[in-house]
Amino acid sequence: MSIKNNRPNRRARTRQGYYKPLNPMKYKGDPSKIIFRSSWEKMYMRYCDLSPSIVEWSSESIAIPYISPLDPIERNKPRKYYVDFQVVEKQEDGTLKKFLVEVKPKKDYLEKPVLEGRKTPKKIKNYKKAAETWIVNQAKFSAARQYAQMFNMEFKIVNEDTLGLSGKK
Repeated sequence: MSIKNNRPNRRARTRQGYYKPLNPMKYKGDPSKIIFRSSWEKMYMRYCDLSPSIVEWSSESIAIPYISPLDPIERNKPRKYYVDFQVVEKQEDGTLKKFLVEVKPKKDYLEKPVLEGRKTPKKIKNYKKAAETWIVNQAKFSAARQYAQMFNMEFKIVNEDTLGLSGKK
């Protein structure tokens, strides 16, 4: 995939850009082409880059096939889910453990969306989008857990609590 075709979206509302690691030897891949798609991803990249327990890391390096429950049955063609990070971490006992890591807000995977209050067109539209996001994320994460298990890895989701952002807006 060319970096030209995978540039951060300059008009996006979320913070996107290129991450320049301070420890490029820890990054598996081309350290000049590390793209973050949110400020949370950038925060996690900085953690991977600077943490002495992280031995190696990469970003969007693994494509996991999954079937979207929202696709028509006749399509039934696998899509690709690029997990945010692959990380190798040195454990306290000296062993190395591999992780697949997704950086995601809790609202996108933990709690099934609920339509509450007055059902205005805008609320219904937002609820539908949130429900679709939640459904697709459940399929992606299920595929990621299976993939991780096959390759003796662990799949984990990093959220606002993990990043220390709870209570901040």
